[in-house]
Amino acid sequence: MVASKTEIFDYLVLGVKEYLNRDIKYPYPDLLRHAMNAVSLEMKKSVSFPKTIHGFLLLLEKPVKDWCPVSFIPTEFDRDFGLLDEGSLSEAANEYLYEDLISKGGVPENASPYTQQLAIDNKKFISVLDKLRDIYNDTNSELAQQEYILFCCFIIQNPYASFKKIRSKFFKCKYVTTEDVGVLYEDCDESQTYWCCDRCGLLTEKYGRLKGIKPSLCGNHHQNQSYIHKVKWETDLQRIKDGIHQRVCFPGIPELNLYSALQELSENHPGYLPQVKLYPGLDRYDLQLYFGDSTVWAIDFKDVRDPYKLAKNLNPLYGEGNLHHDESFYVISDRCIQASQDYVEIARKAAPNLPAKTQLMSAKGFKNKVNNKISELQKGGIV
Repeated sequence: MVASKTEIFDYLVLGVKEYLNRDIKYPYPDLLRHAMNAVSLEMKKSVSFPKTIHGFLLLLEKPVKDWCPVSFIPTEFDRDFGLLDEGSLSEAANEYLYEDLISKGGVPENASPYTQQLAIDNKKFISVLDKLRDIYNDTNSELAQQEYILFCCFIIQNPYASFKKIRSKFFKCKYVTTEDVGVLYEDCDESQTYWCCDRCGLLTEKYGRLKGIKPSLCGNHHQNQSYIHKVKWETDLQRIKDGIHQRVCFPGIPELNLYSALQELSENHPGYLPQVKLYPGLDRYDLQLYFGDSTVWAIDFKDVRDPYKLAKNLNPLYGEGNLHHDESFYVISDRCIQASQDYVEIARKAAPNLPAKTQLMSAKGFKNKVNNKISELQKGGIV
């Protein structure tokens, strides 16, 4: 197996993920064994390579800059973080795994069936989107749009669902099948207790504590919090798979919260904000607002912890045909802003492809802007 130095880091992340999810720990996963050997040969001289797997796992809790050869660390990974956090894959490692490896086809061909399955799960979601986009372009754009919204909203709002619930929701759909949705879930075990957070979805329990996938953005998971719920057991209970939770559900929760707030404004002021569209053009961007003076705003919502990482992916919003807009916005989740008060300024300065006319602001700031727009229309006599 010949790999570049940054691929060794990828092998390490994938190998550790597989090791942690195994019931039988030995022999070690091939990718982990290969990565450990490579790291041991080039690890910083100031750090001794651990003699046991337990010691190695403890090493992975430390920031990678403290032990990993600099040439091994990809630019996408924040070297101030470790790969593990209290014995589980860290938030930074989870992000790198699902957003920089799996979503971009970075799983090596010689990976184990378990690791390959992570990539396959991601492709199953993409395949539904691709199928609906083909229908949207060639056959029935309106129905494809409706079913996509139903599909996305269901998996965002239902991190746990029985197969009966999935079937009852989708059996009348023409294009999205029950199987399309069901394969994004996995079986729950009746002997286990499951927990859910209204703000970040699936929770895991370790050492008597509940933990979400991104503690820096949603970290208070005490069981007495009003937004923490014990999942009620029912026959055929399923839980959304980790990769779908990471890439779709977690960022989708504040996204739908913003949509609900804007929809409420529309209902209260139908003459000034007559329509709020969710995922227009099958998710070309996230929201489209129609105002009473015939102006249209396009909004893409972002929930990325690192403003520098976000900045690399900020591009002009699509504006052709019925996706035309007069103003465009990237709206950042409030939980990201709270974690870094200079978030907007950092992202704006670091975004080489972001047009000056596209505004960047927090969700709270954007809701204020919409309210101000409605007030202006009311003063101007627009009905």
